[in-house]
Amino acid sequence: MSPHLARCLLPSFLLAATALGADAEAPMKKEAEAPATATAAPADAAKPAAEATTAKPAMTEKPAEAAPAKPAAEGEMKKEPEKETKEEDPEAVTITPFRAARLPTAKETRTFHLAKLNKPLAFETTRELQRLFAAFASQHLVDAATGGFSKAPGSMTAISFTIVQDLGENRFLAKGNWPALNGDPLLEGKDSLVVLLLDKPATVGAAGRCTGLHVGMVALGFTAKFAPLEGKKLTLRREAFLQCTPVDESAGAMQKFVEAIQKGAELSVVTTERIACKPCGGLGFTREAQKGKIEDKRNACKDCDGTGKIPLVTETKFAP
Repeated sequence: MSPHLARCLLPSFLLAATALGADAEAPMKKEAEAPATATAAPADAAKPAAEATTAKPAMTEKPAEAAPAKPAAEGEMKKEPEKETKEEDPEAVTITPFRAARLPTAKETRTFHLAKLNKPLAFETTRELQRLFAAFASQHLVDAATGGFSKAPGSMTAISFTIVQDLGENRFLAKGNWPALNGDPLLEGKDSLVVLLLDKPATVGAAGRCTGLHVGMVALGFTAKFAPLEGKKLTLRREAFLQCTPVDESAGAMQKFVEAIQKGAELSVVTTERIACKPCGGLGFTREAQKGKIEDKRNACKDCDGTGKIPLVTETKFAP
């Protein structure tokens, strides 16, 4: 190629190379602009979401308050159902416990062995057995179901009475007489009003005598039918007795008592025994030394009042 031709073609090659370079830069520029546009698009899309997030929450509507109830008119007020008033039965009688009977509490216990009966130096003698059985009979009842012995829940005593008013169901208000009971706070009764429960019916004014089991004091509510309180509703607190069947003190009953003990029955009796006074040793007096004298001065014992014996509530248990 001649130098003249080369110089002519060189500008053409330079123009072509410039055009090619421009065409190559154009796609690269478009590719660079595309991500920027894509980045701007999510930003624009996120803008409404952010605005939605920062938007203030809609206020909840306040529930409508219930309208206050109108007061009912006087004529429309509900009337309360009238309570039915029951008329009291003038013949009604109420008896409720007020104070229970109290039995003596044993402070010492001993055992009576039948095997030692009448042995030397033993307190188990025939006479002592008879005395204790008499006390046992006054503290026990005949069990109608078994025919055996059952302990009475209270003290028993003979009571004479005159019926004042019939209280129904073999219950009576009566005037009674009875002795003071040993170990029971019940004092002697002399024409005292008393509540009785008898085994059989009785008429007003009838007099009688029975063995009564003291059950304590009761509160009696009734309408009086005797002068001068006739027709008045009264409430009285009086001693109450139940008619009962005590154990017979016969020789046959005592034999039955001994046989029951030999068969293993657990029987006992509570009595008041007189034992030797410990402060004076049963002498009834205490000694006091005297200056210049051989013989001591004797002073009456204050604990036993000079008798040398003091009472002691004792429970005696029986064993074969």
